Amino acid sequence: MIGLYDHQGVLRFAGRDTDDCLDYADLFGLRPDGYSLQSLTATVEVPYLPRTVSAGMSQSV
Repeated sequence: MIGLYDHQGVLRFAGRDTDDCLDYADLFGLRPDGYSLQSLTATVEVPYLPRTVSAGMSQSV
């Protein structure tokens, strides 16, 4: 996801890719110096937590 922000920092549009955002800018007559594009996807690191089996539980196969 890519976000198109105006010169005031307000998110005006979120698209799948850069071309979607550029089409939006063209549609509304936004000049290249009046907006910026920024990735909206964030990488989230999930810590590895080992699974433990309780002593009272048995696994059946």
